[in-house]
Amino acid sequence: MVRAWGTPESAPGARKVESRMIQIGVLGRIVEVDEAGRFVFIKELPDEPPSYLVLTAADEEFKVPGGDEWVEDYASLIAFFQEGRWVVEWR
Repeated sequence: MVRAWGTPESAPGARKVESRMIQIGVLGRIVEVDEAGRFVFIKELPDEPPSYLVLTAADEEFKVPGGDEWVEDYASLIAFFQEGRWVVEWR
């Protein structure tokens, strides 16, 4: 299990998201903060440079509606994780 987290660097106890900790195309479970218990899957889109679709759902089969967020590049994906303060266990 790999863990990734994000906390805005200006927040108390801030931790920087390490880009190697964000996994593309791998199912993960958010284990801390507002989205805890939800599942996340990141799709790389065929843009140049790649953009990303961050999908969330209440179940790991993604049958229960969740959310989707588009980010324009990898730097934006890292910022997205930092803003959400997500701690993710990747499977």
